[in-house]
Amino acid sequence: KEEVQDYIVDVCLELMENYDIDAIHFDDYFYAQMSKDIDVLIEADQDDYVNFINSNPNCNYKADNADDKKQWRRDNVDKFIYDLSCSIRNFNKENNRSVQLGISPTGIYQNGDGIVTYDENGNAITNGSNTIGQEHNKSYLFCDSKKWIDEEWIDYIIPQSYWGLTHPV
Repeated sequence: KEEVQDYIVDVCLELMENYDIDAIHFDDYFYAQMSKDIDVLIEADQDDYVNFINSNPNCNYKADNADDKKQWRRDNVDKFIYDLSCSIRNFNKENNRSVQLGISPTGIYQNGDGIVTYDENGNAITNGSNTIGQEHNKSYLFCDSKKWIDEEWIDYIIPQSYWGLTHPV
C-alpha cells in the first residue's frame, strides 16, 4: 500500500537526517510469499488489486488476469524503489551528502538460456541466466532489479549468490 511505502521512505529520511550513514540497504524480500503456488488471484491483496483497478479506469490491468496482477506487484515495488531513490537523491543534494541506495536480491534475476544479444544501441538483451533456481523477477518477490540498475534508481547491487554444493539445481 502507498501509505506503507511512504512510511518506509519517511523512516529512511529520518535515519539519514539523524545519523551519519553511508547507505540505505534492503535485503531481498519485497512481497511475502502468500501461497505455495503463487495463485495471486486468491491471495490476501486481491481486494487491493481490484480496488486499484476500479480507482484507475485507464490502467491496463484486468482483475481476473494473474500475469497482470504479478506486473501490478512489480510496478508497486518499482514505484517504491523509484520514490525512495528520488528522496535519497533530493536529500543528498539539499544536504551535501552522498547516501547511497543498495539492494541484495536473490542471486538469480530470471532463468533463461543465458544467451546475450545486443540491440542497435549496444545494450545487452537477455532472457535470463542459464539457471533453474528461484528467480526474483518472476517469483513471489516480484522485484525487477535489472530495471533499477538500467534506470539508475539504485547505486549498487549485491546479489545473494550462495548455494550449497549439493543443491540439486
